[in-house]
Amino acid sequence: MAADTNFFRQLHESDSDLEAGEFLIEIKNRFASGQVHEEARWRLQVLKELTSAEGMEAASHGLRKQLSKIFATVTDESEILAKLKDLTEVEGAEGATVDLRRFVKRDKRTLTEDEYRKNLAKKINNTSTQIKNLTVFFPDAHGELTKLGDTMEKMGENLHDPTTSIQEIRAREEDLRESSAFQRYEKLKQEFLRQWLGRFANLSEDEVNMLDAEEIQKLIVEHQRHQMTHLLKTEIKQSTTDMLDHLEPHDTLETTFADAVFWKGANIGVKNGFKDWIMGAIQAYGMLKGQRYAFFENEKEADHFLLFGIGVGEIGGEKELVEMVPFAKPFTRKAGYLLEIRKRDISDPDEYHAELRHYLMPFLFAFDSMRDFKLNGELLSFFTSNY
Repeated sequence: MAADTNFFRQLHESDSDLEAGEFLIEIKNRFASGQVHEEARWRLQVLKELTSAEGMEAASHGLRKQLSKIFATVTDESEILAKLKDLTEVEGAEGATVDLRRFVKRDKRTLTEDEYRKNLAKKINNTSTQIKNLTVFFPDAHGELTKLGDTMEKMGENLHDPTTSIQEIRAREEDLRESSAFQRYEKLKQEFLRQWLGRFANLSEDEVNMLDAEEIQKLIVEHQRHQMTHLLKTEIKQSTTDMLDHLEPHDTLETTFADAVFWKGANIGVKNGFKDWIMGAIQAYGMLKGQRYAFFENEKEADHFLLFGIGVGEIGGEKELVEMVPFAKPFTRKAGYLLEIRKRDISDPDEYHAELRHYLMPFLFAFDSMRDFKLNGELLSFFTSNY
């Protein structure tokens, strides 16, 4: 044996810090099994990760103690290997279990040229969608985000050009990721998630700012589960139907309020409350899936549906400007098809407006009963007084 056999025992009994590199050298000197080396190596790598991670002091100490104990008290290689393989979890702070396997850094397989192009094309498509969505929630960044979107679109075109080399595409991707516009986009994504938690998880700005990216994602997933449970109690549920083909603004229930007859008597409180309801529903149920819409159905009335969406309205001029218009759009289902409740299908204005309210009201009351969606009182009064 090249190593001092007392090394592991002394380390275990002293409760001193463990130097991963030195520890692994001792293992290789003492044991011939490559499996023992490998099983010990990745746990020692995880120990490094835990040692530098905030809030992982208890887990780090626990893993160090268990590793030193195994090699201090067991001499048979097969028994050591079995104990190492069983060492996949340690106790962290306040008795919480920490899974060591989630800290393992996997070696990434090198993509072929075709795989790289396809993979980057998906990333570009997803990012472009998120950019369009973020322009709605951060109008002040519209110009910067739009330019980034144009750059992404050009990169997508180059991606499908066989005369553009992979080396050139990789260089452009790297330059884009390091650009100030892309960094701004990344910050806005995080800001959107922080706003989400501030609104729906009732956390103060200081509490949200203390969270790291992993904690933010975990809290959002947990809170969304509560939202869906609460929503189901109202007999309204979210539908998974693809509504991308229905994202043009509704002719009446849209936030430019062009139907002057329907919105007669609606003050600024009503209008702001209506827009806030739409944006809140999309923010809570659509945006986290990369969608700028959220679609719901009424379980009590199986043929009643309501789409919350953000559509494109075009404004004329020398240079065409694009405005994103939030809207709500009621649907019914007949013979298996979704049919939009719209002005051109019902000629009498009073009958049409009554039909809109008939389909809208169950969703309005359902959302108002949810803690996260207490609606504007003036909005409720506007609809109930005319219902």
